[in-house]
Amino acid sequence: MTPSGDPDHSRPFERLVRLSDANLTPEERIREAIDVGRGYLGVANGVLSYTAEGRYEVIATNIESGPYAEGGVVELDATWCRHVADGGGTIGFADAAEGPYRDDRAREATGLRCYVGAPVEIDGETYGTLCFSDPEPRADPIADEERDFVSVLADWVGHELERGKHYAELRAQNDRLDEFTGIIAHDLRNPLAGAIGFTELAQEGTTGETAAFLSRVRSALGRMETMIAECLILAKEGADVGERDEVDLEALVRDAWETVRTRNATLSVDVDPGTTVLADAERLQRLLENLFRNSVEHGGSDVSVTVSGDDHGFVVADDGPGLPPAVEAALADADAENVKSFGLGLLVVLRVVSGHSWDLAVDTSADGTAFRVSDLNAAEPVHEELDD
Repeated sequence: MTPSGDPDHSRPFERLVRLSDANLTPEERIREAIDVGRGYLGVANGVLSYTAEGRYEVIATNIESGPYAEGGVVELDATWCRHVADGGGTIGFADAAEGPYRDDRAREATGLRCYVGAPVEIDGETYGTLCFSDPEPRADPIADEERDFVSVLADWVGHELERGKHYAELRAQNDRLDEFTGIIAHDLRNPLAGAIGFTELAQEGTTGETAAFLSRVRSALGRMETMIAECLILAKEGADVGERDEVDLEALVRDAWETVRTRNATLSVDVDPGTTVLADAERLQRLLENLFRNSVEHGGSDVSVTVSGDDHGFVVADDGPGLPPAVEAALADADAENVKSFGLGLLVVLRVVSGHSWDLAVDTSADGTAFRVSDLNAAEPVHEELDD
């Protein structure tokens, strides 16, 4: 067999680049890459194998029948690939009858005279081999550039396998996350709602110390309800929020204020009339609730909160004593791990902002703190982009 005259032999990298851009699954790309290698080398067979514990398992190939068809498993020691898998790097020969492999047991076991193989690695560990072979010897010797190409192709296949592996791990992680959020949303929320209801009923018929204790119980249950809502928000974040609606900013600000236990704090709203923003209304309300709660908790029960804004952004400011330096530094760096150590509230703020592709700046001093959210309508919803 010979690669001379094969139109694919002169431009394998061009085909590989086109293949990288093709809308195919990793498995489909690997099969196409095997055909690229076969065409380049002018041989009949291409095989991606998994090698572990002395076995040779065929993962992808053009071979349709026999022990080396897809899914076939043979002893590694009976294959040419054992030399590659044992750390020999890329090897190749045009005719096993000539040279150091003439007496190798793989010659009789496989019936292959021409062979080129390279190791495939995933995450820095040997996965298996990518090899090309033919039962007939090739007239032309295996050139150095051909060995190099097979090495590059094996690296390319390794990256495709890594990508498929990581996607599978991500899907499994998302499935576990969905299961977790389902437990929170239903199995925890339902009994909590019952506990809140019965506590409120008990409060109606009690006075004195018992009423005070029940009030503290109701407050703790309310906090648990808020934390569950925050966990659900965090579970849904991590990418663009997708579909968004036009939200009346002033109305949402006032709704958020009503849901927070603000004690003697006061709210001033200075939002341009008719201001709307493209947002997920539920998540934006959670952001505002957490900023209000943060102002009350750190600014004192009589803190004054002002919300100002227009179509491009809004500011939530208070006249409290300012944020601790550690919190300010974590927010400035958008360091989620450090922010999380100060509670879920501010982490929810970061996640909602990043999920909408907005910008956040925080100014804090002894005279108060201002959270500035900008570029509210700069990012178009993902679903509209895909429709174009």
